[in-house]
Amino acid sequence: MKKNILISGFGGQGMVKLGKILAQAALDNHKHISWFPSYGAEMRGGTAHCSVKISDSPISSPLVDFPDIAMIFNQPSLEKFKSSFRKDTLVILNSDFIQNSAQGRLPGSYYSFALNKIALGCGSLRMANIVALGSLLSLTGGFLRKEAVIYCLKKNFPEKNKQKQNLKALAEGEKLC
Repeated sequence: MKKNILISGFGGQGMVKLGKILAQAALDNHKHISWFPSYGAEMRGGTAHCSVKISDSPISSPLVDFPDIAMIFNQPSLEKFKSSFRKDTLVILNSDFIQNSAQGRLPGSYYSFALNKIALGCGSLRMANIVALGSLLSLTGGFLRKEAVIYCLKKNFPEKNKQKQNLKALAEGEKLC
């Protein structure tokens, strides 16, 4: 098994944190991983993206040229990376920040969800990344064990209130598919 994952959006949307959680959960599943964050000029409000590779065998480069999975949270990120999508790329889009007209021209299988709106219903806009993570687990049939993802969420968000919100966001994301 080998998955090349690209996560991209505005700084402050939790792109790097989402990549870190995926990488930690894969490591807990005894997979080889690479996690390569990239920040724009500004931390919050600029663009940020993260490449994650998960494999059963050693990984030679952390760069993701052609993602198997792309999680795109805003229009500028879609414009920047859509040329790297292939016909078999699974694309998860945040419809709250991506124009509907752009979606019809994408190769691959794409799913568009109002991630921000759902996250607000879970208690905080900052959980759109976790809603997307829940949808990814559901769409991929669990290439990562859900228990490992939950463990990593709890580890990254030790406050009980944050844990409760993140677990709700994960569950809401899973319900989308």
